[in-house]
Amino acid sequence: MGAWHAAQKSGHSRSQDPGAPALWELAVADPSQFRERYRRYMALEAEAISLWHYAVSNFHGLLQTTEYARTLLAAGGLAGKELTRQVEARIGRRTLLEREGAPRFRAMLSEAVLRTPLEDPQAWQQQLQHLIGMSERPNVVVQVVPGRASLHALTNTDTMFLRTTDGRTVAWVETGYSGDLVEETAAVERLQLGYDAVRDRAMSPADSREFIERMLEEPQCA
Repeated sequence: MGAWHAAQKSGHSRSQDPGAPALWELAVADPSQFRERYRRYMALEAEAISLWHYAVSNFHGLLQTTEYARTLLAAGGLAGKELTRQVEARIGRRTLLEREGAPRFRAMLSEAVLRTPLEDPQAWQQQLQHLIGMSERPNVVVQVVPGRASLHALTNTDTMFLRTTDGRTVAWVETGYSGDLVEETAAVERLQLGYDAVRDRAMSPADSREFIERMLEEPQCA
């Protein structure tokens, strides 16, 4: 049984709403419209003293460029003014990492994230350059998990851990159609063990940067 499924057996808040990713961004744009079960996570993220994340197939919202966010959200069915609003909300979240006293953020990316380019080579190049730029911030660490890494507990689950101001750690696990806030200590610890195992397979920050820089020379960025 994977770490996420084990965590599901312990106490946590759960959603099965296909609109979860869009609602997450709406929470930033207008918290009053956001469903109660998501508000707690957003409040915790806004006040976290450190964050660490594993991405399965796309960049975390905190690392996305405007064009990447627009393409991803449009692929999910958004259009028109609603798409514009959601993109603005997502990009607005980046201030979390840019403000004074910003939390530390470790982002681990499956190589699949980097092997799924945008159709526009220039936009994809900008996304990779933005990723490198973010990795140069003193509070941000970016690591790549190579495709040769074997199956692991987080293979199909995006996972974000937050360290709260009172010293607790909580986790947010997300698939394309649902999100779960995990607060029960034993469940969080199981997820953390899975994350640590993935980190053991990741490239170092320096090697990860070189890997991303080499990708800028590939045809997808031409």
